[in-house]
Amino acid sequence: MKVSIHKIHLFALLLVFCMMAGCGENQSTENIDKGMQSVEELQFEDAMTHFQAAKEAGENERLIYRGMGLASMGMIEYEEALVYFQAALDQGDVIPEDIDYDINYYMAVCYYKTNRLDEALERYNAILELRPKDTDAYFQRGLVELEKDSLTAAKLDFDKAISLDSKNYGLYIDVYSAMSDKGYEEQGKEYLNIAMEKGEKNMSSYDKGRLFFYMGDYTNARNFLEQARSDGNRSEEVILLLGQSYEHLSDSNYALTLYSDYVAQAPSGAIYNQMGLCYAGMKDYINAVTAFEAGMEVQDNACRQQLFFNRIVANEKLARFGEAKKLMGDYLKEYPDDEAALREYEFLKTR
Repeated sequence: MKVSIHKIHLFALLLVFCMMAGCGENQSTENIDKGMQSVEELQFEDAMTHFQAAKEAGENERLIYRGMGLASMGMIEYEEALVYFQAALDQGDVIPEDIDYDINYYMAVCYYKTNRLDEALERYNAILELRPKDTDAYFQRGLVELEKDSLTAAKLDFDKAISLDSKNYGLYIDVYSAMSDKGYEEQGKEYLNIAMEKGEKNMSSYDKGRLFFYMGDYTNARNFLEQARSDGNRSEEVILLLGQSYEHLSDSNYALTLYSDYVAQAPSGAIYNQMGLCYAGMKDYINAVTAFEAGMEVQDNACRQQLFFNRIVANEKLARFGEAKKLMGDYLKEYPDDEAALREYEFLKTR
C-alpha cells in the first residue's frame, strides 16, 4: 500500500508561498481572494470558477493567472499550469518582485513533475542568482539533482540549505527522506546523525523523537515523543510518529488507541490513513476500509489521494474486486497520471 507521510509536504510548501506575494495595488481582489481560499482548501475546480469570475470583473490579471496556475497544479495539470504561470510572468515589469520568485518556484516544480529536469534547474539557478541565501531553492534544486542521479551536486545543495537553516531539524529529515527514496539511505542517515550531534543539548523532545524515528531507533523515538506529549505537544505530527513507533515495537493496539483518541477530537486525513494502514498490517481489512473511508470525508485533506488508493487496495484484500474496480475507475478520473494505479486497473479488469 502507498504511504509516505513526509511526501505530503510539497504542495503544503507551495501554499506557504501562495500567501507571500500581496497585490501591491489598490484594485479589487474579491474573487481572487475567494479563489486563493479555495486553493488553500484544496477545492481546485471551485478556485478556477472564482478566478474566471475575477477575469470577468477586471481584477488583477497577474494574480488571476498565478492562481489559475496553482489550481491547475492541484489538479495535476502541470502543462496547463505552466501556461498560466508564464502568462503571469508576462504581466510583470523588468525588475523582479516577490511574486516573480514564487511563480518561478511553481514553474520549477511543474518542470520537475513533468520530468523536464534541466528546465527545472534553470528556474532554481535564476532564483539563486538573485537570492543566494534562499534555503528552499537550494533544497529543491538538490531534489532535482538527485533525480538526475547527480549525488555530489545534490549533496552540495543540501549542505548549503542546512548551513543557512542549521536549527531546522525537519530539513535534515527531508534531506534524509529524499536520499533514502533514491536509494542513498546510508548517506542520508549521515544528515540525521549530524542533526543529533549539533542540537543534542538544546533540542526539544519532539525533535529528538522524530530524529530517532527516522534513524530507526523506535524505543528512543517512543520515549522522547511520549515526553513531548507529556509536555503538552499533542499535535498531529507527534501522534503520527508516536503511533508508528508503537507499531514498530509490536504494540499496534496501543497505536490504534492513540489514533482513535486523536480523530475523536480533531478528524485528520493523515491520522485516518495511518490508522487504516495499521489495521491492514494486522490483516483487519474491514476496519482498514472504514478508516480510509472516514479519512476521505475529512475536508481540506491533503492525504486524499493516498486514502483513496489505500481504500481500493483494502477492498482488493477483501476480494471485493467489483467494488475495487469501480473505485479505481473513479480514482483514475481524478489522478490520471498514476502509473501504478493504471497497472492495477488492468489487473482488476481481469478479475
